[in-house]
Amino acid sequence: MMKALKALIVPLWLITLAAVACMKKAAEELPQVQMRYTNLQNQEIKANEYYHLDIDGNGTVDYTFHTYLVGDPILRHDRKQFLVSSKIETNLLTNENDESPLLYNGDVIRAKWDSYNWFEVSSIVLAEQIIPETGKNTWRGLWKSAKHNFLPVQVMRGGAPYHGWIEISFDTVNQKLVLHKAAISMEANVEVAAGN
Repeated sequence: MMKALKALIVPLWLITLAAVACMKKAAEELPQVQMRYTNLQNQEIKANEYYHLDIDGNGTVDYTFHTYLVGDPILRHDRKQFLVSSKIETNLLTNENDESPLLYNGDVIRAKWDSYNWFEVSSIVLAEQIIPETGKNTWRGLWKSAKHNFLPVQVMRGGAPYHGWIEISFDTVNQKLVLHKAAISMEANVEVAAGN
């Protein structure tokens, strides 16, 4: 029985290693893409603050980072939300729970995703603080522990998608979202690597 278990563990380990190597290799094999970079200078968004981002430099706002306070008298708590919103012809990658994936340096940003779709004029709660009437405040959301992670974005121009990313950190202690850098591809319909 023990030999059979060991024999099963080794192939699973090799399969996992091969899958990780393939993902890494896919990002490394992407063609060099010309990107437009924006230094966001560690812009902080705290309660009641917002920041408009023109990621492609055409003079119009593409994404807005902002906060929103929601009162819930039924559950008897407030929610301080940190959000990102897209505009017309700008898309956010969203799943059925209105969440956007938290990417790492080198992760590939592409047109098709499992369990996620690109949506125009959408709003995503990155993280939120739950403030109960009594008891301790808590945090929830995929981005609550982000440290230089990447939000995938897509801009539509002339009916074609341009992929990019926004580098984000989140500080629950000081209750702020921090924007580091952003980049958007200068070429349509190409995959890009987050952070590159």
